[in-house]
Amino acid sequence: GNNDRFMRSWWEVTDYYIGPEKKWVLCARGGAYRKWYGNIEEIIDWSEDARRHYHQDHVARIIPQYIWYKLGFTWSRITSYKPSFRLQPNTMLFEMTGLTLFVNEMDKLPYILGLMNSKVTEYLLGIITQVMTIQLRDVQTIPVKYEQTHFPVCTSITYKNIEISRADWDSFETSWDFTRHPLVRGASTAAEAFRAWEAECAGRFSQLKANEEELNRIFIDIYGLQDELTPEVDDKDVTVRPADRKRDVKSLISYLIGVVMGRYSLDIPGLAYAGGEWDASKYQNYHPDEDGIIPIYRGIGMEDGLTAQIIGLLKFIYSEDTYRQNIDFIAESIGHNNNESSEEALNRYLNDGFFAAHLKIYQKRPIYWFFSSGKNSGFKCLVYMHRYTRDTLARINSRYFLPESTRLKNELEELAGRLAKAEGRDRVRLEKERQKLAASYNEAIEYGQVLDHMANQYIEIDL
Repeated sequence: GNNDRFMRSWWEVTDYYIGPEKKWVLCARGGAYRKWYGNIEEIIDWSEDARRHYHQDHVARIIPQYIWYKLGFTWSRITSYKPSFRLQPNTMLFEMTGLTLFVNEMDKLPYILGLMNSKVTEYLLGIITQVMTIQLRDVQTIPVKYEQTHFPVCTSITYKNIEISRADWDSFETSWDFTRHPLVRGASTAAEAFRAWEAECAGRFSQLKANEEELNRIFIDIYGLQDELTPEVDDKDVTVRPADRKRDVKSLISYLIGVVMGRYSLDIPGLAYAGGEWDASKYQNYHPDEDGIIPIYRGIGMEDGLTAQIIGLLKFIYSEDTYRQNIDFIAESIGHNNNESSEEALNRYLNDGFFAAHLKIYQKRPIYWFFSSGKNSGFKCLVYMHRYTRDTLARINSRYFLPESTRLKNELEELAGRLAKAEGRDRVRLEKERQKLAASYNEAIEYGQVLDHMANQYIEIDL
């Protein structure tokens, strides 16, 4: 009855409160075209108060208890492309945009899911419904024809497809079961790690495509549709992701920021900290930033800045000896301008590109919050949302903003002194630098007034 109130993306909430019998439960809500497994990103408030509201509200509905936490298969009720069906684990619930069906005989679930993702079901649904909405009754109308001779192989192939698709889904940090970035898995260089990841993705892709074509052949034969359908699957319909160097290196940078922030640890898999009590024992080899507040500077020389911390982490993970290879590989992957060092390319991305990419990946519900004075880059920092406290704004102000604004002021005064002695082209160049720096400083001073005002309110947030 009110999704804004009762639903969240799973990464918005303290992880301790997520899971069966806890306040928040993973919930299927459809999503993009994807077969076999995935699209698990949202949670629903399943507290006693929330469930009481679902029962009593004139708009809200609640699914009956006998189908809570039950293994089944789910799909997107509204689709702009083709139907796609996914396993729903028994740790989840669902709602009307992620319709779910269950089977009485559990041993038949893989066979039925294999049928649902075959060309036979796509063909039959095209006859049953002429709209882009696939209702419960439409799927229930599909005749399930059991062929005992093919039952074991269809079941086996479907299990493999689920395993392949789950491995793909869990390789990205927006998966609840994400453990470690694929480019941080023991390789001596990022390039070597990417080549291994590329081969792994290609293997998954080709195996899943071959498996789906085999299922198509079997079900086309069972339903006698040889004259209507062919088993071939288009590459665009295989819903595991091939390696993409630019995307994957950007996701590596995101993961490294998570390590610096303490969200991830190089010592343990999965989330190390997403709210609750801080456990320093999880960080033995690499110690994260002490407060989860990291300034972003235009220059790369500041030791506490985000760029310097990422560079230090690259040296720690891949070793000092291969640092040059790694930073060059990263710069070439994200885009390298002429007359720009690899470190400068990374710094430019962190300044101008990272947060936009972060917003897109996390669907405008970011876990790293961006504090910025504006387009002139007078002051910028990232804050890890799960480490936010009522004192965070005051800490930004006193520990990071005030020293940076003082540094800008000193730099502006030093530049003014050089300008007074300069002549000709040097004077023109220095004047442009002064104007740019003055704009940054003035912007920062104005922003500082707002930051100071907000810091004095000691705002709290509830995760």
